[in-house]
Amino acid sequence: MSDVPLPSGPWTEHELAQLDDSELIRVAAARADGTLRPLVTVGHVRLGQDELIRSLHGTSGAWYRAAVASGRGEIEIGGLRVAVAFLPDHGREADVDQALRSRYGDDAGVRRMTRSPARDATLRVVPLRTGV
Repeated sequence: MSDVPLPSGPWTEHELAQLDDSELIRVAAARADGTLRPLVTVGHVRLGQDELIRSLHGTSGAWYRAAVASGRGEIEIGGLRVAVAFLPDHGREADVDQALRSRYGDDAGVRRMTRSPARDATLRVVPLRTGV
């Protein structure tokens, strides 16, 4: 992953509305050549202004490894595609756990997402903006 800062900006009101209305989103990490890997469906939560996702298979999940390696890709929400950066997010695991339970309940899938290995694979999703 490059150490060059990516041109990011805040979520637009339209994007936030789409995120709020979408129970699940689809993510695709960029490959080294810039093409996108296949889209994968994931849950998502918001903490403050931050949108967060986790890999059910933890840090060994293929899409997670690709997202961390490239640091960028796209998400699809309600038919809208947004270029994003994927940034590892640590230190807020308990807050993300609670947000996941609040959004999705406490079924077996949520219980898996709120413990290791998924808990160790939290990413913040940041929209990329050209001309910023």
